[in-house]
Amino acid sequence: MSERRSIIKLLILLAALLFGVRVEAQAPMGESQVKAMFVYNFLKFVEWPSESVRAKDPFVVLIIGDGATADATEQFLESKMIGDRPLFVRRVKWDASLAGARAVFVVETDVKKLHHVFDAATAAGALTIGEGEAFATRGGVIGLLVEDRRVRFDVDTTAAQNAGLRVSSKLLALTRVVRSSSDRSGSQQ
Repeated sequence: MSERRSIIKLLILLAALLFGVRVEAQAPMGESQVKAMFVYNFLKFVEWPSESVRAKDPFVVLIIGDGATADATEQFLESKMIGDRPLFVRRVKWDASLAGARAVFVVETDVKKLHHVFDAATAAGALTIGEGEAFATRGGVIGLLVEDRRVRFDVDTTAAQNAGLRVSSKLLALTRVVRSSSDRSGSQQ
């Protein structure tokens, strides 16, 4: 029965990615919880270089910044697994080392701090996920946003490639906007 529930939960989460989740009264969870679910599912649709991931190491996700979505993401990811690997979630400051991290959820708006995080994440081969339409135009890989009361996301494939990551075509097919080059000025291309 447990396996069946796990499959049902996975199907619900995938449906949420496919059709977007409405953030309104009909849903029992808020925007922050929905975004946390998206963060978890993104981790399943990205490939890291095989030499950078040892089979028995925990899957490290760092959270930079504070706020409702950061709190919800930390809480949601605490007991999750990616394949056979347990997720290890840790909060760090914007200028902390990202070595060993597979993903970084960023809740930071200061452009200089963001650029530092993006550069460190690229060097560490870490996926960057953040909030706002501008996140994926400034050097982040996946930017979450709310559009017409639905959580959507943009992907910058160049930022992913620069970090040595491969974003699944299944995920790219569901994105609102796919960018193929970073424009750190924040303007759209």
